Amino acid sequence: MAKKIWNTNLEDSTSEISLFLSSEDIELDKFLLPYDIDATSAHINALNNIGVLKKSELSKLSRSLRKLKKEYLAGEFKLSEEYEDCHSAIEFYLTEAHGDLGKKVHTGRSRNDQVAVAMRLFAKEKLKELNGLNKDIACAFLDMAMKYENDPMPGYTHLQRAMPSSWGLWFSAYAESFIDNYDLIKATYDWIDSNPLGTAAGYGVNLPLDRESTKEELGFNRLQLNSMYVQNSRGKYETQILSTIKQPMMDIRKFSWDMSLFLSQEFNLLSIDKRYSTGSSIMPNKHNPDVIEIMRANYSIIAGYASELENLISLPSGYHRDLQLTKRGLVRGFNTALTTLSILPDLIYSIKVNKEQSIKFIDDDMKMTDRVYELVSKGMAFRDAYNKIKNSKSDGQEVSSKLINSSSGSPGNLNLKNLKKRLKKQK
Repeated sequence: MAKKIWNTNLEDSTSEISLFLSSEDIELDKFLLPYDIDATSAHINALNNIGVLKKSELSKLSRSLRKLKKEYLAGEFKLSEEYEDCHSAIEFYLTEAHGDLGKKVHTGRSRNDQVAVAMRLFAKEKLKELNGLNKDIACAFLDMAMKYENDPMPGYTHLQRAMPSSWGLWFSAYAESFIDNYDLIKATYDWIDSNPLGTAAGYGVNLPLDRESTKEELGFNRLQLNSMYVQNSRGKYETQILSTIKQPMMDIRKFSWDMSLFLSQEFNLLSIDKRYSTGSSIMPNKHNPDVIEIMRANYSIIAGYASELENLISLPSGYHRDLQLTKRGLVRGFNTALTTLSILPDLIYSIKVNKEQSIKFIDDDMKMTDRVYELVSKGMAFRDAYNKIKNSKSDGQEVSSKLINSSSGSPGNLNLKNLKKRLKKQK
């Protein structure tokens, strides 16, 4: 039965009720414990600043917190069902080591601002990891765009052949998208970069807590000032984070769809390394792109967590136990996204283009728009040229198979150097 720091009764609640209330807290808190330890270290330093803790007391608690973090990261300290959550685990650890001194650590704070700061620190670090992967993916797509810059590819709209395109255009479309994702993730990081510690249960405490010092020590850009807003923002911040995570996952879903089509025998435009495929349990001939299909499916997991959070936070002001469930979407969402994105760079570099098949797919009908613009260049009004080519289908002129579109960002004028500049600016 879990130890509860709030329980003063000799008789505890039943294990059934405890399990219902704690849900999967311990499993999720395994991801948050190191950040909770860091926040606790900052908090006791702040308590020392206002005279609540003596320097000698601070020294003992700080040593124990460093030891706890080291033991946890080494797998020597286990966060188990023995504890209600990671917050109580820290307090019990310090109390076992230092008796009554350990009980002082919770002075001036609530588990409400404890979990808020731990989740905020966790989210900041994971957003940094996510952006590192976004940049790697953008680099991979851009490298492939440069490699296949002028190689013809059939362009599609409505899954129907449309106009001649290039593999450079296809790869660089995803490169620019992931460059955009980088900027969005950075903006979200800056948006949540505020310190909630020191607001307790949402109403502060009658102590002159040094919130500025914890802000500086924990690396936050600013204070989340209003104590009630800290609790009102629970779920709000997480929803924005998941909404941001959805963007690269949405791109992966689209990319995976493209790959599923282009890898099929009917298209046969691309191939990838065999390690990204699996066989069939019954059909010896099959090479299934299972990795790509799971990558595509993983978007739905993130979208599900985002929807769950949006519904969850339909609450009045202040803390409610419902908000405990905001952990799940954030932790599981990051895990799903980071696992998925980490596979992508090497997969992109493994892509090989079937140039012969790509050229074969570009038939005369796909060149009709180019014929329209050849007439336009000779002075004919666009609509007249359009109708002439549409009605005649062929005017006897041969149109070059080279990519001649001159508008910036089109297959014949990709301006990849501009994307390269944007990518270099991102840190």
